[in-house]
Amino acid sequence: MHENAEASARRNVRLYYVYTFLMYFALWSGIWIKYLIDDRGFALRYLLLMDLPFWLIVAALQTPTGALADRIGRRQVMAGAGVLYTATILGFGFVANYWMLFFDYVIWAFAQSMQSGADQALVYDSLREAGREGEFPRVVGRNFSIQLTAGLASVMLGGFAAEWIGMSLVVKLSALAPAAAVVVAVAMHEAPYARDHARAFWRGLGDGLGFAWRHAEVRYTLLIGSVLLTATFGPVVLVQPFLIHYDVRTALFGVYQAPLRLVAVVSALLAMRAARRLGVPALLNLACVVILIGYLGLGGVATLAAFSFFVLPSIAQGLTRPTIDTYLNHRIPSGQRATVLSAMQLCFALQVALFEPALGWLTDGLSLSAAFFFAALYFVLLMPPLLLLWRRARGESVALSAPAAAAP
Repeated sequence: MHENAEASARRNVRLYYVYTFLMYFALWSGIWIKYLIDDRGFALRYLLLMDLPFWLIVAALQTPTGALADRIGRRQVMAGAGVLYTATILGFGFVANYWMLFFDYVIWAFAQSMQSGADQALVYDSLREAGREGEFPRVVGRNFSIQLTAGLASVMLGGFAAEWIGMSLVVKLSALAPAAAVVVAVAMHEAPYARDHARAFWRGLGDGLGFAWRHAEVRYTLLIGSVLLTATFGPVVLVQPFLIHYDVRTALFGVYQAPLRLVAVVSALLAMRAARRLGVPALLNLACVVILIGYLGLGGVATLAAFSFFVLPSIAQGLTRPTIDTYLNHRIPSGQRATVLSAMQLCFALQVALFEPALGWLTDGLSLSAAFFFAALYFVLLMPPLLLLWRRARGESVALSAPAAAAP
């Protein structure tokens, strides 16, 4: 039995890597804003305004889909995410007006929600069944690197391909990768985990969110993770408008963006080593400083050379995401893992629903610099109090666990 569990865990980890690569190999990702503006005639402010309902739908679905994964199975939900993501990309390839774009965003919101948390929960429980859960930090760090590598490869190829065969065809061809990811998800083995099939779905959802709220350390880690996701998402939104503003050729969009993905890959590979050497609190503090300098540089330097400041949020993204994912997984019961993990995406979605449209309106209405300074101010207002509350909750958790550890 143990040998079968070991074999299943090894196989699941390999398939997890493949699934991630396929879901993030998006040839369209480096040119989609330029495609929608130049080929389809949409305005940036309305494109980013479309993200308001998108992220609100993601927020509404985030924890219900996490609870659904805990109830019916993680691989089924992962496969469903691949199907919906395939439909989303094909829809982008044929979109002709704002109503079609809105409908496509709704499908994308379902796909986004269904993937979050389910894949990590499946892999963690598979490793736990084999007695190898200690390997999870390395697995999740490597997986995040694969995610970023897929983005790196696709953004490079997508830019050149868009100039050779046209942006519309590149977008349509991008649907092949998530379609293949559906097959990979179905092939994964799901380890048994503690779940009560008789328990109502909504009760399971409430129990998962209740756990996150009652445990202050988990609660503030989720909130910090969501703010960091929002902060590192801002440059993703603004990098293409930045390149359009400075009249960079379409073929070079990938050349400019690829180093950002590469830096994030290397940072993710070093994340767990950095967390062990510096400690998680110091690592988070360092990431916050790096993000803030990046935004201030992008807002304050009005030349193409300011592009180099995009590297700083990429470093922070690579260092913090694997660290926070690992920190959370070690503190969540297996039967509620996908539900609790999805709460971070819920908080992220609620923030980005307003944050991203604000960036679009500031960019079109005022300037790129105004958008970057707004992002810096947002980050400064939220992160320091959250870090303070997290440190306090972490100290209380350590104090409570010390007597238990000392007991015979």
